[in-house]
Amino acid sequence: MPQPEVSDTAVTKKTIIPLVGATLTLSVFLLMSIFASQSLVYYATFLAFFFVLFLVILLFARFEESAISSKEVALVGILAAITAAARIPFAALPNIQPCTFLIIATGIVFGPLTGVMVGSMTAAVSNMFLGQGPWTVWQMAGWGMVGLLSGFIGKRRPQIGPLGIAVLGAIFGMVYNTLMDFSSWVWLYGLDPAKFLAVFSLGLPFGIVHSVGNVVFALALGKPVLFAFRRFQRRFHVAYAEDGPAKAPVGAGATESAGGKAT
Repeated sequence: MPQPEVSDTAVTKKTIIPLVGATLTLSVFLLMSIFASQSLVYYATFLAFFFVLFLVILLFARFEESAISSKEVALVGILAAITAAARIPFAALPNIQPCTFLIIATGIVFGPLTGVMVGSMTAAVSNMFLGQGPWTVWQMAGWGMVGLLSGFIGKRRPQIGPLGIAVLGAIFGMVYNTLMDFSSWVWLYGLDPAKFLAVFSLGLPFGIVHSVGNVVFALALGKPVLFAFRRFQRRFHVAYAEDGPAKAPVGAGATESAGGKAT
């Protein structure tokens, strides 16, 4: 049975609008920074918000046109719900949250596309309880980036363990918080150069706490979480034979009975 393919034409049609929108928004931002820098203060939040929003829409469009099964779509929804739910009980603690660690593990095991979707959906779903605002799209982009990069790393090192996730958690914790500090500088202070160092220096302790929390979660929960995720990945993965009759899909959940039927 041939493996499903994604049409190049469909990819272009579905991604062209957010791609053009992001390009136009970035172009306006750059032009205003050169020719109307004084007015940019008033439009920086608006332009940055829509630029990040178009990027998130682009990722969702790419996910929609990918060749995935209904089971994999359900799996993404389940993982996003788990990571979002894991964030809510820790909301009272400053930047201590297990969702970043879970997003890294998701990307490592299930790949970049699943990682970016779970990461972005984590912010969108959890903020329904914690509060939506201009920060939501930045959080979606930040955690989506964490899932995406973790997925690419997982392709190179598929057997990465809790210690490796702890290292990634320390790095991505700082990267994510730096992005959030940048977003605060944009939508709270309108790119005011006088506030740049103050915003990032005040955010540094929270970034350190986030990284330390990721390391603790990875070392404490990394082994069982990776085991569970990899078990699910084997059960949901299906490999298709290229040629030959009577070759059933090969997966961890498919075995053959004595009569030759997959069960």
